[in-house]
Amino acid sequence: MISRRRLLVATAATAAAAATTGLGGSLPPARAATEHAWVGAGAFTHLYDPAASGGAAQYINDHCLIRATDGTWHLFGITGNTVPPGQTPDSGLERDFAHATAPALTGPWTRQAYALHVDPDYYGEEHLWAPYVLEHDGTYYMFYAAGGQDGPAVNLATSPDLETWTRLPSGPLFRGLVARDPFVARVGDHWVMYYCEMAGPGGNHIVAARTSTDLVHWSAASTVFTDPATGANSAPVTESPFVVARDGWWYLFTGPRGGYEGTDVYASTDPMSFTPGQYAGHVPAHAAEVVSDGGGDWVTNCGWYEAGVHLAPLHWQSTAPTWQSRDNPAVVLDVTGRLNVFALDPADRILIRRVQTDPGSDTWGDWEQWGPSLDTTPTFGVNTDGRLELFALTEGGTGLTYRVQKANGTWSDWVDFGGPAGAAPAVGRNLDGRLEVFAVGPAGAYLTHRWQNQPGAENWSDWETFGGPTGGPPIVGTNADGRMEVFAIGAARELIAHRWQNAPSGGWSDWDAAFGPTPCGDVPTVARDVQGRLEVFALNPYGGGVALRPQQAPSSGWSPWQGDFLGVSVASPTVVASADGRLEAFAVAPGGTLMTHRWQQADGTWSARETFGTGPYLANPSAARDAAGRIHLFAVAPDGTVSTCVQTAPSGGWGTWQPFGNRLIAALPAGQAT
Repeated sequence: MISRRRLLVATAATAAAAATTGLGGSLPPARAATEHAWVGAGAFTHLYDPAASGGAAQYINDHCLIRATDGTWHLFGITGNTVPPGQTPDSGLERDFAHATAPALTGPWTRQAYALHVDPDYYGEEHLWAPYVLEHDGTYYMFYAAGGQDGPAVNLATSPDLETWTRLPSGPLFRGLVARDPFVARVGDHWVMYYCEMAGPGGNHIVAARTSTDLVHWSAASTVFTDPATGANSAPVTESPFVVARDGWWYLFTGPRGGYEGTDVYASTDPMSFTPGQYAGHVPAHAAEVVSDGGGDWVTNCGWYEAGVHLAPLHWQSTAPTWQSRDNPAVVLDVTGRLNVFALDPADRILIRRVQTDPGSDTWGDWEQWGPSLDTTPTFGVNTDGRLELFALTEGGTGLTYRVQKANGTWSDWVDFGGPAGAAPAVGRNLDGRLEVFAVGPAGAYLTHRWQNQPGAENWSDWETFGGPTGGPPIVGTNADGRMEVFAIGAARELIAHRWQNAPSGGWSDWDAAFGPTPCGDVPTVARDVQGRLEVFALNPYGGGVALRPQQAPSSGWSPWQGDFLGVSVASPTVVASADGRLEAFAVAPGGTLMTHRWQQADGTWSARETFGTGPYLANPSAARDAAGRIHLFAVAPDGTVSTCVQTAPSGGWGTWQPFGNRLIAALPAGQAT
């Protein structure tokens, strides 16, 4: 039986893309295709955790799935002992391949003895990474990455039964600069191996490819995808390449993108050529593998922090995935002085709301249905008189809708605000009181903005092109002198750019694309600190820490980037100001088992990092200050339950995490496209 990955490719191979490759031959031409599908994923469910079988707690990282000739499913993957939350395992200690079997893809899975052990006597093998297994002519081939004194290598072992493995006597198939994460597909009359590589020392991160007719002898390398990121400023972002053919299109999955738990997808009619401009979707998964069990297509998630392997339905859809609002749930103080919490119902994505019974209190009303079915949780604008304006993306991403609060706290009807769009907009307020919104088009097609014609009015300007990079929704901060400043990330998250008002309530500068860091793992966070300076917080690629860049002085230029402000994080942190102006920052580590916290001192310096909670958390918390000046935090768990933690006094310490009602909300991975 052939690998399920090969099945997905082979079904369209005779009709799918290829061009002359320079890799020792020509591949068949592509069938004409007019429009690619967009790729997303449904909710992930737990598939297999090796720790559940007893013994030391271990993780599964890069892995593969294959169904044997007898129908049994086999899972092989990188493994190692788990480390305490917030720490990073030593990948150099990954010296065994985990193995598990199941009668069906969905389980139950049984832990088996290691499939392969590192062998230092085999051409200096140092580690075992990223196995990929396929079957051909009765033999199973396992391709994997291994180090050695002569550099990174891709090795091969074979087996007649998926149990006993023998390494190729002649040694590594080839070596490279960082060569790893091999994936092999049949394309026409060739085998093609895609793998993670670099274009040269300090060069761009790439997906490289080699071809073969016998799975043993491979051509010289060719580049099939080049990321703007380079080795000088980034951890690899072309890991775990995986290629699927469907309806005349080829889809390249690679990451991490949008943090550790993220994979982007690119579509091309040529399996040997993909570009960052061919973005076709996103799945919130690390080391994603695509697999079919005859009943549909699935995608997996695993990794150092993921407690095993998870499975979600893979969605092939006609519309682009949308970026979720950063806050889930979303919380805001309204004109009556009461906090409002907004979320989506998990069954039908109808907007629901819960409101404080009195300003500054710790008691709340019941959840109530409050809106239509939406694609995103809402974002907010606050008029100078305290009235809210609420913006959200309609179901299916067809356009934006908004609703305006009245002075007595009641609300207008929902009104069309234009579209289509790719996310709920960012909202800022001009010094003269006029709200201004900044929106990204579907799949990052454009940035645009519009503004109130008068402060607090319900009539708005037409949409106007805003230009700039479109790798996610923009964010907006306000300088101490009242000038707004907008930040946006590149299409491949290769940069952060910013643009600012030249005068309060006035026109705009050109985009400055050198704000950095380059690249950026996620849409950044911006806040104004206790000294009146804007501070920008950016997730490093791979989710490995958060960098901080403050202004040198209020409304002034910028200091250099500062290193690891917070540890590994699922997204750029939540940052909120206490009543005295000091900022508080919160970040959740991948896997959701740890929330960390730092707070600002009166002189603008920051405290040491501390543990603030142990979850489980799906995303960074939402935050807002109540009428009494206390910050309220809200965090959602993977199962949709919500908890809250509240300051004991304005600018003071914190209480304990408590359940926030017993109703489930839609568990959306905030900050990512879905």
